[in-house]
Amino acid sequence: MMQNASLPLSDVIDDQRWQQTFDEHEINFGSGEDDVYTPAITLWALISQVFFSGEQRSCKAAVIRVASLCAALGRRVCSTNTSAYCRARLKIPFIVIRDIVQQIAADAEAACDQNRVQTREQSAARLSPSSIADVKSRSTGGRILLVDGFTLTAADTPKNQRAYPQNPTQKPGLGFPVLRCVSLISMTTGLLVDLVSGPYSGKGSGETALFWQMLDALRPGDTLVADSYYCTYWLVSACRARGVQVLMKNHHLRDDHPQAARRLSKRERLVTWSRPLQRPAWMTRQEFWQQPLTLTLRLVDVQISQPGYRAKTFTIATTITDRKAYPARWIAAVYQSRWLIELDIRSIKCSLGMDILRAKSPDMVLTELWSCLLAYNLIRLKMLQSSLSTDRDPRSLSFATTQQMLAASWLLGAVTKLTDELVALGQQVPSSERVGHRTGRTEPRANKRRTKVLALLKQPRYHYHQQRRTIV
Repeated sequence: MMQNASLPLSDVIDDQRWQQTFDEHEINFGSGEDDVYTPAITLWALISQVFFSGEQRSCKAAVIRVASLCAALGRRVCSTNTSAYCRARLKIPFIVIRDIVQQIAADAEAACDQNRVQTREQSAARLSPSSIADVKSRSTGGRILLVDGFTLTAADTPKNQRAYPQNPTQKPGLGFPVLRCVSLISMTTGLLVDLVSGPYSGKGSGETALFWQMLDALRPGDTLVADSYYCTYWLVSACRARGVQVLMKNHHLRDDHPQAARRLSKRERLVTWSRPLQRPAWMTRQEFWQQPLTLTLRLVDVQISQPGYRAKTFTIATTITDRKAYPARWIAAVYQSRWLIELDIRSIKCSLGMDILRAKSPDMVLTELWSCLLAYNLIRLKMLQSSLSTDRDPRSLSFATTQQMLAASWLLGAVTKLTDELVALGQQVPSSERVGHRTGRTEPRANKRRTKVLALLKQPRYHYHQQRRTIV
């Protein structure tokens, strides 16, 4: 990661903290004299699979990288057979990697909070995307967190199908196991704070049900930004109980202009939501009666004049009722920043190539997923280091460029002596390009290059084999 003590946030990547996480989960293997795959080397190889694509992502390629590492360090070269590495991967459960991911995000956010008074906010604001600069113009006293869901597919094996059934609308044998994920990402740093995954369909598999599982990741003073799907009475109530403000697009089933609303201005009003009479099946009676009878929210109408937007007018529902401290323009800018999580999910699924997971078992599916998220946070951390050194907003730095730089030096940085030139390169490359400044850019959702299209599989493959045997 091209780290030295002179860099900001260098203490976030601390091998002692990672070793402490291994010790807490009693992860201890590879301690023999001839053992190659220690927890650290295994995790290093796991992350390396994320930084590469295609054939370079395979277990075989990871083992060859480990062998190259041993050879460059003058150690005994390990076998390039993948069996030892695959057994070592099984010994690191996903919860260990998840704890490291969350630890990196928490430590980096805490360090940024301590330095925020002297992080050259005025200079950063000039180099921020316009929507980010508008949001940073006023302090909320906490983090601004974006939440959204997405899906991934896994290898089509019986074990994966049982844990993550395919889309129920597809015929058996034609689909792939599908995971539904809900992510919580920081608006300012882009770091992933938490993620919950589950099956695509079935009881408790919806985005709101999954988000309910990570409410403890929220802290008092945070502001949660989400789309209208999350705009429910129960989620708003749960956030308010934790001292968290919410800012969401008003649900389409709720009236944007109720008659009982108290008008604040032409486009703003205060409304009172009453607790639903019917208790949800997943909520206990005690929890139901503990919910407040009413919630007061502020509705803000937003008009969109930029081309490419589907909705020209919509209404934002927020618990931030102080319109003098947080005017309607600021509310609109915060909701506009919600689009950043769509770009972050694209980075995870497309840039890191995690839209299709390769693991053959449910346990390894989660390990592969969290290895990807660890690589994602490491890239974001490197971008954050570069932004603090160059007076740039981290959201104006290129994720793909930083990924390419780290992938190119992944083996080199582990075997060579760290030089000032290498450290400077690690700080310079992420800030070499500026992104997010093309306001209102629209592109047609169409491809110019024609791809080679094969016939779609309309029945399981074993049916073809049966028909072939019958003909023969």
